[in-house]
Amino acid sequence: MINLPDKVTQRAQKSFHLARSAFRVGSNVFGGRIEEARLPADYSPQPTDDFVAAAYFSAEVDSAYQLEQWVWPFEQLAQQLRDAGYSHQPFGIIVRSAHVAKHLRSRTTLPVRFSRLTKGLDAFMSAPSLRVVFYVNQSTGNFQALRFPKPAHVHLSHGESEKVSMISNQLKAYDYVFTAGRAARNRIEQTLFGLDEDRMIDVGRPQLDRPREVPQVWRDFDSDAPAGKTVFYAPTWEGDSPAMAYGTLADNGRALVTTMLDAGYRVIFRPHPRTGILKSAFERELDAVQDIIRDHPRGFLDQTPDVSWQFEAADLALAEMSSVAFDWLATRQPLVMIAPHNPAAEVLAGGLLDRCPLLEPGAEAGIAELLRSAGTADREAELEQMSFDYLGDTEPGTQLSRFVGAAESVIGSREAAMRSRRAA
Repeated sequence: MINLPDKVTQRAQKSFHLARSAFRVGSNVFGGRIEEARLPADYSPQPTDDFVAAAYFSAEVDSAYQLEQWVWPFEQLAQQLRDAGYSHQPFGIIVRSAHVAKHLRSRTTLPVRFSRLTKGLDAFMSAPSLRVVFYVNQSTGNFQALRFPKPAHVHLSHGESEKVSMISNQLKAYDYVFTAGRAARNRIEQTLFGLDEDRMIDVGRPQLDRPREVPQVWRDFDSDAPAGKTVFYAPTWEGDSPAMAYGTLADNGRALVTTMLDAGYRVIFRPHPRTGILKSAFERELDAVQDIIRDHPRGFLDQTPDVSWQFEAADLALAEMSSVAFDWLATRQPLVMIAPHNPAAEVLAGGLLDRCPLLEPGAEAGIAELLRSAGTADREAELEQMSFDYLGDTEPGTQLSRFVGAAESVIGSREAAMRSRRAA
């Protein structure tokens, strides 16, 4: 039984977390209005915009990584549409946060438009040239854009995984769902009722075809650090609900990095960008793990812009239920998964947690042995099969080609449907 002082402490902690969340929301709103007032006029949708394809993003800047990982495939699609004669600027991005708009313009040459108000969104989404709009998350703000009937609406998600969010009934709201591979299609077909198979199109993960450049900061570390196999350790965040509580950093972060470093592994530590945003225990553990990594000659704190080069630099990966684990499959190198510690986290039977060596709660002392066994020869065939099941053909260029081809097919289909309606 909890005694009175403990109850008081719990209430105080809850009040603190609520106050902190309210402060963050208030600060974001206030800061957003100031940023909005400072934006140049060309951030607003322009009368001359003739976008054929677009991406819609309604979240705040702390979720901008979801959109950023699609920027390169969007840029390649834009070039293909230009080559096909659509327009000089056939692809645009519309966001609802001034912070995101400013941030994104530093990441891409694609036109970025901003509108917090319905008037600007109406102007963007009602453009006569617009044929397809892409969505990279399941934000409820997406439904403000989904009300426009003329363009085709395509859900991409910001990564392939077996999180419960990947089988949300919200997928039915979109005209098409671009899936990574047959495992994703099977997952959706076995869970949702009424989403026709012809609305799902496999495109792999086109981001993986982006040329990878190893940053100088890693080259310097690589030349100075003691020898040893390199583990890419990329834990996910705490999640925004018990069903999505796949992150375990607060439970085992220090134990895992300490054990791996002591066992002679070099560790690339890249935490999820939202770690600690909801739970202070994750924030505290993140700080502690970062200190360990910084202070150890075999520890590398990864603060580089994106996930790509790590797939070339690391020999093994240690991950939780996140897109990093599924993208890693393209390397066909050893992968060890970490089981959720929260029993409420929803785990699909027969998925990646069942097919990979799995670190169970409380078994952190055995991580070195798990990593060793994950790299044995008898795992090679299974790694090959998992890569194909989740991503399809991953030969260089094939995933980008599938994405661009699928996008062009949707554009052509919507154009034909609109012509037919005009002729009727």
